[in-house]
Amino acid sequence: MKKSMLRSTLMVGTLALAMMSGAQARSMLDGDYRVDRLVYDGSVQRFGDDGKLTVKIEGGHISGFAGCNRFMGQIQYGVQPLKIGPLASTMMACIQNETATNEHAMHQVLNGAKSFSLADGKLIFSNDAGNLISLVRADAAAPAGVERVLEISPERKTCSGVGKMECLQVREPGAADWQLMYFGIEGFEPQPGVGYVVKVREERVENPPADAPNRKLILIETLETRR
Repeated sequence: MKKSMLRSTLMVGTLALAMMSGAQARSMLDGDYRVDRLVYDGSVQRFGDDGKLTVKIEGGHISGFAGCNRFMGQIQYGVQPLKIGPLASTMMACIQNETATNEHAMHQVLNGAKSFSLADGKLIFSNDAGNLISLVRADAAAPAGVERVLEISPERKTCSGVGKMECLQVREPGAADWQLMYFGIEGFEPQPGVGYVVKVREERVENPPADAPNRKLILIETLETRR
């Protein structure tokens, strides 16, 4: 009788520890991240602190923005082997080849991840083939905004969002390639055929719609107009 009671007590204690371990793991991983580095099929992409590609973890739910589309799905970790996905995604077309390539790689790495490590605010998901995605916790001060300077081309390009639309082409000063912008800049009304250099503030958007980015740009100042 005593042995049976002892065995039951041990089983309850073991179950409680396992549940506590799972809860601790969840609290450790929960949060907002930006993608710092992406390794896929031998190719390495580094994104620094631009914050364009993001991941958010809330308990058993993972979501984020992969360049063109937002994604969402399930994540299991803690007392169980790591499992992410399958991930669902919005269906906006990626016009830029590099953006489409990075988005595909990000989905493949997350879906195929077998393990994770977390140290000094950096979370890494990886698999046995050497593919990995490195995430850095978003700065708690990020909602206050980061100032950026952008060049805006006088020529717009047709792009696919919620239907066909005309997208601005933007780039950082000195960059060679133009990037399509699928959303506007608050307070900025560009005129057709006119190029600009503008200073903007980039802010994080809390709980954006599924088909919208988690960043917004607000005009601070028009620095130059090019006709």
